[in-house]
Amino acid sequence: MSQTIKFICGEPSVAKHYPVVPASQAKPDWYKKTRAWVGQPHQSYPTIKKCMPVGDLISAGYMVPNPVEQELSIAPRLDTGVTGFSRTYPAGWTMQAPQEGHEHEQCPVHVEGTQRDYITFSVPWRIETPPGYSCLIMSPFYHFEDRFKLFPAIIDTDTIDVPWNNWPGAMIKDNFVIQPGEPLAQVIPIKREDWKMELEVDEEGLKRDNNNDEDEEEKRKMKKFELFENYRAIFMSISNI
Repeated sequence: MSQTIKFICGEPSVAKHYPVVPASQAKPDWYKKTRAWVGQPHQSYPTIKKCMPVGDLISAGYMVPNPVEQELSIAPRLDTGVTGFSRTYPAGWTMQAPQEGHEHEQCPVHVEGTQRDYITFSVPWRIETPPGYSCLIMSPFYHFEDRFKLFPAIIDTDTIDVPWNNWPGAMIKDNFVIQPGEPLAQVIPIKREDWKMELEVDEEGLKRDNNNDEDEEEKRKMKKFELFENYRAIFMSISNI
């Protein structure tokens, strides 16, 4: 039975122009352009495009776009040596002012040896999931964003009822602009369940793996020998002409 996740927006213009979409519809450009196979027709091999675990991760959940242009710059706190930040929005942006961030002392963010305060990214979306389901919030997988990052978090979206989501992260670059519509976060619903962990040692399994490796090596040797014999037979037939 399929479940339903709701994204409820308090800003009509954001819902209209920058809606949340399934992550499968927001794959990174480099991935969409990558061919599934490379090489010659008679000797091709698969690329990352054919790797199911990667494709499943890229397509998992939903993509939340950045809702508004944000201009970010570093602003050192001279009294502490910690690098803070400043952020500006376009004139007229009426979004509820988020908690801009937190001091470095609350979370030891380091970027290339510098201590930095961490920043929060706000979106005017409320997320609702069925009872027993939470949401994993992450930076979009395989988008290779190098200006900023989100810190992973799990939100109990079946009980938390807030009109805005504020997600913590960090600036990596010193000065940049995030345009509206750019991928901001990947949201993946997860079911909360109790798990019991077990540890086992499977020495027989290791032996089977080793034996399989040896069998594969023998098969490769046989193929090489058969190929050599075929070439030798061809050469001998040509020599007798």
